[in-house]
Amino acid sequence: MTTKVFNETPRFCEAVELINGLNAARFPKLLNRVAQNVHNKDSRAFSSEEEEKLQSALDLTPNNLNLLLETLEFIFQQAAYYAMKPAVLHEHLQSVNVESDRSEAIVKTWMAHGKSTVEKLKKHSFAPQQLDSVAWSFNLQLGQNSKSNMKETNAVFHLNLSNNNTQSVTDKIVLQFNHKELLEFHEKLETIQSQLDSLS
Repeated sequence: MTTKVFNETPRFCEAVELINGLNAARFPKLLNRVAQNVHNKDSRAFSSEEEEKLQSALDLTPNNLNLLLETLEFIFQQAAYYAMKPAVLHEHLQSVNVESDRSEAIVKTWMAHGKSTVEKLKKHSFAPQQLDSVAWSFNLQLGQNSKSNMKETNAVFHLNLSNNNTQSVTDKIVLQFNHKELLEFHEKLETIQSQLDSLS
């Protein structure tokens, strides 16, 4: 485990205590509803009426229930973002003191819904802008003066970002890479793609 994906903030630690204190029999059903709704940023996993019933059934205050649901959603979002395999997710959960049986329930839910969650999230943008188009150019600069035998190559990418609401181009970003930087960038992209493919 190289990257820590769950920061143990006071709020997160409080949520872990709530998770560990939940009724084990009700936990899987709660997880399933949250996991099925992770991709939907416009609506909550439960209606207002259902949340009131949950508060009573789980003996939680409205604030604690809200914290619990937000944290479970965050856990699944992180699992999707990092394309986590079940064993890796379990390890991360254990590292932040989620009890073993609760970790196993979360992992089991991720195994059931992980692939579909990642696919759904690919179709939704959580950012106000998205990539609209890409243009690129390749430049070769010959050596100058004392460095006359040296050649330097640069790749330049022009990224046009559009607003999700208006679909009009709002920003333009220019990225420039030398040969070494471009190779490193390509390797990172391949790593990300292979992680996504592992869930397919």
